[in-house]
Amino acid sequence: MESTTVGDHKRRPGGRTADVTERVREAVLELIVEGGYAACTFSSVAARAGVERSTLYRRFPDRWATIIDAFMARSALEIMPDTTGSFAGDLKSVLRKLAATLDGPLGPALMAAAAELRARQEADYPRAYFDQRVAQLKPMFDAAVERGELAADVERETLFSFAAGPIYFRMFIAGRAVDLAFIDTVVESVCWLYCGSGATERG
Repeated sequence: MESTTVGDHKRRPGGRTADVTERVREAVLELIVEGGYAACTFSSVAARAGVERSTLYRRFPDRWATIIDAFMARSALEIMPDTTGSFAGDLKSVLRKLAATLDGPLGPALMAAAAELRARQEADYPRAYFDQRVAQLKPMFDAAVERGELAADVERETLFSFAAGPIYFRMFIAGRAVDLAFIDTVVESVCWLYCGSGATERG
């Protein structure tokens, strides 16, 4: 399975502010892969990104906010759906990219950070992360509703939990590989529960 490599995507234009933001995000991702969440102090992030610590203090309340921001920015680039013309095809593309990312260096780092947040009972950060993931997938859901594949009032958070949950469980709890056949089965099951006729056509 193809792995995600930190720092391998192109920087986007947007001036100095955007450049600083990108450097900070890259620094956070590199540090969390190298040393876990404990390595992502404001001092180490600032040094790696080549910015002043005061820059981080102005932008983020704590280091967890920098970690969530970095993960969200990366997921927006790497786990967005392809446009296939069907909800099943779009969802398969999302789950394939999710599995590839989780199978790469960021996967264990993400799960370790999530576990630490859970242990600290800092529930707002994981909740915000998941809410933003669902929001990022809004175009996929909107298109499916427009095509008549999903009901307009479908509970999108629950649907995505049903779809993504088996990926996390199989990889991090069961310790088994997530292959394309497994993803196809997950999508077919989700579409059987939620979609109209013809939605389970292979994408």
